[in-house]
Amino acid sequence: MSSMDALSESAEMMIKNIHELSSEGQRVRTSDLAFKTELKPATVTEMIQRLGEIGLVDYQAYHGVFLTDQGQRVANVIEHRFKILQRFLTEILGVGKEEANEVACRMEHILTRDVETRLSNLLGADSREEGDLLCHKVNVEAEAEPEFIPLTNFREGKTGKVRIILEKSEMTKTLEQAGLSPGTTIMLKKSNANSYDIETEQGSLSLDNDLAAKIIVQN
Repeated sequence: MSSMDALSESAEMMIKNIHELSSEGQRVRTSDLAFKTELKPATVTEMIQRLGEIGLVDYQAYHGVFLTDQGQRVANVIEHRFKILQRFLTEILGVGKEEANEVACRMEHILTRDVETRLSNLLGADSREEGDLLCHKVNVEAEAEPEFIPLTNFREGKTGKVRIILEKSEMTKTLEQAGLSPGTTIMLKKSNANSYDIETEQGSLSLDNDLAAKIIVQN
């Protein structure tokens, strides 16, 4: 079975919105979902039908939708990711709550399991088991490329600004001395499965896959 990485951002957001609108397991009207998401009712219906096909929601025409047990597990993981990102941004980086909420909402969809676990350990939070959630990939309408993504998802030749480095202080100091720190503009010159060669204002750097995955870049 595949992990939550199989879900697109739009699918995760639909599950999150159903969770937020539901009360004690009651069905959510598609009209309420359309209003909250600012999507057309027909688009909402199509998306929840596809979520229903993989067992994440129970949908009945004219009777609304609710999360299945499996769908609720996905909602719980999304909620956990949002909370630890929000705490990291406010408690560790000192970001204001409003900005932290906005950034956490964007980043919760790109957080890898490894980084989620590291953040949970750093903050003393309970890490939730994410495995065995899904067995199919959700094919919902394509979304624009996320604004904040790990360097490992960056394309060669693309330029962006480093926003967060999810690494211990000793490593972040070493990277800063080499010209790589939050706020630095970088260009990904070359990448493969094991290394990522970037260009900064101070010169060139080569990063391994593990370190590159911890560097969050803004497109």
